[in-house]
This record gives sequence, structure tokens and C-alpha cells, in this order.
Amino acid sequence: MTATDLFQRLATQYAMRLPFVVYKKPKKNKIRVIFQNDTRLHVVDTFEESGFIFAPYAQHEKRVLIPGKPLEVAFDFLPENTDFKPELAIFEEERQKHIEHVEQAIDSIKNSGLQKVVLSRKQWATTTKDPLRLFKNLVTEYPDAFTYLFFHPEIGIWLGATPETLLQVNGLRFKTMALAGTQAFQENQEVVWGEKEEQEQQLVVDDIVQNLETFNIKNLKVADRETTRAGNVLHLRTIITGIMQAATDQLEKIVNALHPTPAVCGLPRELAAAFIKNHEGYDREFYTGFLGELNLEEEQYRSSNRRNTENLAYKSIKKSTDLYVNLRCMQYTDKEVQIYVGGGITRDSVAEKEWEETVAKAQTMLRVLSKS
Repeated sequence: MTATDLFQRLATQYAMRLPFVVYKKPKKNKIRVIFQNDTRLHVVDTFEESGFIFAPYAQHEKRVLIPGKPLEVAFDFLPENTDFKPELAIFEEERQKHIEHVEQAIDSIKNSGLQKVVLSRKQWATTTKDPLRLFKNLVTEYPDAFTYLFFHPEIGIWLGATPETLLQVNGLRFKTMALAGTQAFQENQEVVWGEKEEQEQQLVVDDIVQNLETFNIKNLKVADRETTRAGNVLHLRTIITGIMQAATDQLEKIVNALHPTPAVCGLPRELAAAFIKNHEGYDREFYTGFLGELNLEEEQYRSSNRRNTENLAYKSIKKSTDLYVNLRCMQYTDKEVQIYVGGGITRDSVAEKEWEETVAKAQTMLRVLSKS
């Protein structure tokens, strides 16, 4: 099947209002898709299911599953060189509202046990493009991100390009990351991070490590802090790896321990979640939830070291899980989209700068809407 054939089938699937998910992993040159041939709403109950999981921010709400193994098709996703800088329509009332929420968060951090809280907002934008065209734009614009288009008639249409891994598992080996701190990307300029961003990122690292240590993880390793680019912004990132126990329920427990991460909720989690509920003023739905492949069987080959034996290899089947935090995303509704953006607030935050950070992050989705 060619990419053209695949997108024709996707268009038919969408016209018939049948569920599907199409996605591309970071830095890969292939796209994957899972089709569902009925409109049943599958959910994840035990984390022993297999398919593509689409989970909301709220832990108590249904985690949706499109079951099955993906088709994989090569796709030419060479990024286009675009010099335009699209602008998002901003209303002063919206700006003042977000700044007020940030100031309330800073005051709460200084006068309570709250250390960090992630505040977000959403706003409307219009588009003349259909969802499949927007997905192609996502793939070409952000080849280093996890890009996706998810559709279910009971859920709606969501698209995104996220830079953040929640959890990758191959057999018993896993990898996760701490991602926090943000600044605008500027060509040919040395990247310098301030104390506020470094402290914010370290809070995320410490919390993740503390949660993982409760599971008796083997070979738990924390890599050096590094800078990573996501579209037109930069983040601080730390990779964390280890080996899980063989317990069948450990995957679910680790996911629940990690989500929502301090990078999308805050610290301590309970205080931050309560502040978000009381101050953001809207339902995040699937924004800052997580999504990706769950328990897909992967064939793996290991060459033999035996002498005098040519081309001998051992094949094994391992389950693989590859989950991402649903950042830089939008919800599509009848030629209109809701763009979701947010940022981490600490005691050293400056409200006006936090507003500007959300504007910079919104450009990720706006570029996709503006491309031909």
C-alpha cells in the first residue's frame, strides 16, 4: 500500500464516521495507522489490552482504545522551509485572565505547600483545511515530534505534535523523561538557561525518580540534563531508564504513578490538581493526557555468537509500549479548532513572561493551520 492509497482509505473511513488513528513516531520516515470497523467505544481497564490508547488528563475518566496492530507505510515527510511567522488573534480580556491566574498561582506557591503548578488555556482558531490535510502539515512541519490524528465519533477529532515521552517499554526495559523549562528558539544563538527553569526541571526529575523508586526498579539511571527543541521552543530534558519487575500489573501502576507528570500538573500533585480544578475554568479533556501504542507485539532478532555458523539469528516476540504526553495539540470541530497551551508556574515566575510563553507555544499549531 502506498501513502496515497492509505490517505484515500483514511478519507473513506472518516467519511463513514468510523474510528481510526494515524501517527508518526519522532524522526521516523513511516506513518502507522489502525482502523476500526465499527463505532464501539473500547476502553482500557487492565493495561493488558493491545492497540492505541488515548487517555484524558483526569485519571478517573475513560481511557479509550483503538484495538489492533498498525499498518505501516513509508511517507515522504521532508520538512518545508517556511519563513512566515503567523500571528494568533489575542484578546486583551483573555490575556488579563491568564495573567491573573498566574499571579494567583504565584501567591499560592509563596503561601502554601504548593511548589509548582501548570496552568493552561485554550482558544479558538479557524481553518479551511480538513483533518487529514492538517495531519500531513504536522508531519512535515514537526518531523522530530510524535504527530498524530485521532478520530472516534464519540470522542471527536484530536491532532497534535508532542515532544514529550511519558513511558517507553520494551520487554521489561523502560525509558521516561523529565521535560520542563521553556524558552523561544533563536537561530545561531547560544542557549542559556536561568535558575528558574533549571529548578523547575529538577523538581520534575526528583518527583519522577521518587515515584519510580517505590517499584523496586533495577538499574535506575538518570542521564545528564540536555536541551531539546520542539518546534519554535526549547526545553530542558532528562532521560531516565531502568528495568521493571515481571509483575503483570506493573505497567499500569507505573503509568498511574507518572501521570499526570509534574510537567503538566505540578507538585505536590494533589495540591496542584486542586488548584487547576479551581482556577483554570475549563475541562482539559485529552489535553495533557497521554496516548500511543500499548502492548504491541514486536519481533526482535539477536545474532548468534556461535562460530562457524553463518546468518544465524534468534527471533523473539516482545511486547512494546510507547506512550507520549498529549502536548501541543488541538481539537477539530467543523473547520474550527481549539488550541491548547500551558506553562509551569513556580515562585520565581513572572506573569507576563508566562503569558508570552503560551503565545510562543501556540505557534506550533498555528503554523500547521497556516500552511498550504
